[in-house]
Amino acid sequence: MEKMRMESMDIVAKNIDKIAELFPSCITEKVDDKGNLEKAIDFEVLPNASVKPLNLFMGI
Repeated sequence: MEKMRMESMDIVAKNIDKIAELFPSCITEKVDDKGNLEKAIDFEVLPNASVKPLNLFMGI
């Protein structure tokens, strides 16, 4: 029997990746509490960003 890992998924990182797919110009980097770089959303750029075209909806 396989044991369950008692860790929660990093939902914030998954959401940032989804936003990065649609609005790549809105992604920036920031330093976390431990001094590591991580992706972040630039909320000043986001309202003026254009959506990256997705061929997924066009059936291509």
